[in-house]
Amino acid sequence: MALTSLRRKISISAALGLLLVPGCHAVEQAPPYAEAVRTSPDDMAGVQARTVTVATDHSVVGYRYPMLGGAHPMTVETRTRMARRQTAFLEDLPDRGTPELHQDATILAASPDVVGVRLTATTTVGAEETFEARTLWYDDDSGEVLPWTSLFRDEQAIRQAHLAVAEVLEEGYNLPTRQLPGLVGEVARGGGGEKDGATPGTASLDEDATPSGDPRGEGRPREPGLADPERAREAADHWAGSPLEDLAFSTAGGLAVRMDPSRIPSAGRTEEVLVPVEPQDTEELLSELGYQAREAALSGNNADDDLPLGEELSAQGHTLDCARLKCVALTFDDGPGEHTGTLLDILDEYDARATFYVLGSLVDDFPDPVRRMAEEGHELGNHTWKHDDLARMSGNEIRKDIKRTNEAVRELTGSVPPTIRPPYGSLDGTVRRSVDQPLILWDVDTLDWKNRDSDAVSEYALTHSVPGSVVLFHDIHETSVQAIPAVLAGLHRQGYHFVTVTDLFGAPGLEPGDVYTDAQVS
Repeated sequence: MALTSLRRKISISAALGLLLVPGCHAVEQAPPYAEAVRTSPDDMAGVQARTVTVATDHSVVGYRYPMLGGAHPMTVETRTRMARRQTAFLEDLPDRGTPELHQDATILAASPDVVGVRLTATTTVGAEETFEARTLWYDDDSGEVLPWTSLFRDEQAIRQAHLAVAEVLEEGYNLPTRQLPGLVGEVARGGGGEKDGATPGTASLDEDATPSGDPRGEGRPREPGLADPERAREAADHWAGSPLEDLAFSTAGGLAVRMDPSRIPSAGRTEEVLVPVEPQDTEELLSELGYQAREAALSGNNADDDLPLGEELSAQGHTLDCARLKCVALTFDDGPGEHTGTLLDILDEYDARATFYVLGSLVDDFPDPVRRMAEEGHELGNHTWKHDDLARMSGNEIRKDIKRTNEAVRELTGSVPPTIRPPYGSLDGTVRRSVDQPLILWDVDTLDWKNRDSDAVSEYALTHSVPGSVVLFHDIHETSVQAIPAVLAGLHRQGYHFVTVTDLFGAPGLEPGDVYTDAQVS
């Protein structure tokens, strides 16, 4: 989309069909009024919101996020950031009480070029409540999810945006310059928010940066500025704590900056204050991505059409970036069986995803649990037709066995198992050369098939699991299924996330015929 097409006067009408979030209401001194644009997932065709709550005797954690598609970088980044925040919360629980963490993600803008999301986290410990918020922006051009700084031309533009916020606070809220909060005050007072001897907006600019008199750099090559993802992230670190971290676009086409009401006493509010920066004060500050984001925010999404994200991005899934998280894959062999349905109910209490290595000969005997596995986001793996030792078979026999089981699963679920687990963990070169799927073993063997002791099984899993572990159980044994509540409770308390095998390893990292035991990071 050409930049020139985005530089236009913005007008807003009710026909936008967007959910408008009220900003500042009138108080005695009539502060500036603003409305921020956001889009409800319920109003966007092809996009659903997923809501999860896990309540235990020690805590309550809940989250809600829009499902743009499991393959969409924004879905992955949103879920991963929420998961990291949840882990930090659970690892730091007090000895008493039942603290709560609730996280939410709302869409600020959505188009084929850009998706903006606001992440919020509310933590309650006793009578104390804390609130955090920031925005993320997916740039289709780079294929990356970027911080708020990417919306600006360069760091000088970020500095000017802080000065614009300062002016609104001074004129609209009667705040003297000396009382302006945080980085806004530092910039307005000329300090610029110095950190490690550097001044945001000046020290990090390139010598050949576009001069202020030619803000768009039209007519000559333009320096990369904050269009470069790495520079945008460095700038975000440099400006950490800025109120612009929680940035949206106003219905007038300007910026809407949310601020803590305790930092603006004259606002006379207990809820967040929405500080507007007029379009004319921001027009020359935005980057190309910033103009695209504003256009997407103000145009909204036609409720009659699916959001045009592309087939590869809109495919549904439940992806986490486990390289950045405490993930564990719980795997269950030899089923399905009479206890599998109960196991699925238990897993659902923790929103846990598992991988079931099924026998093809049992799939038609227990069709309902198999369908549930697929429908509820679990993964089905191939455990051969009837548990024969693949290492004792010829290449042709191996291929026929695996294909037969693949087809049995596909007929019920519509998908072929992405991985294979050889019975007994037995394999050789012939097995590896004869299969078209990765071979998954394990690093934590609970020996549940042998001891049939639920307490021993859960204790072993809890004491031996580490981030990246693949844990082996068998859902055909009632004692194994009875051990799972304690396993889930214990690992959840430690901040783990329960994922499928392909989520644990990352699907692009698994190669056909290769053997994997765990995804631990050395």
